[in-house]
Amino acid sequence: MNKQEIEIVSLLKHKQETCARLLEKMREQMKAVDTQDESRLATIIEEKETLIAGLNETDQEIAGLSRDLDQTILASLTSRNAELAKRIESDLEKIIEQETVCQTKLNLVKSEVLEKIKAVKSGHRLLKGYGVPQRIKPKISKNI
Repeated sequence: MNKQEIEIVSLLKHKQETCARLLEKMREQMKAVDTQDESRLATIIEEKETLIAGLNETDQEIAGLSRDLDQTILASLTSRNAELAKRIESDLEKIIEQETVCQTKLNLVKSEVLEKIKAVKSGHRLLKGYGVPQRIKPKISKNI
């Protein structure tokens, strides 16, 4: 293997490790969504964004290195690292699945909150219908 192939394999291993860390963050996110811990959820999302940016950079580096390689070398590199590619793909599928579940749960919470807001607003409108009670005037004049 030449230097570029070794670097591509190294980047693929790094990508798999990053995907594993991202999968762990997704588990933490699921717990935060279930417990409705908004501050922890915000922290996890920031950490996930950092990991995803790292994944994007790694993908760009791999694409840049693989452009220069011959097709036969790419084919042999692909076949030798098929197991690593399967693990990366499996992790990404799990991440997408968990992200979808979290999104569904958050949409349910959002709709519940919107219903509560609507109920509160309608309750305020009902109270306005009765008007503000007028102040009771004294029956004795102050001029006496």
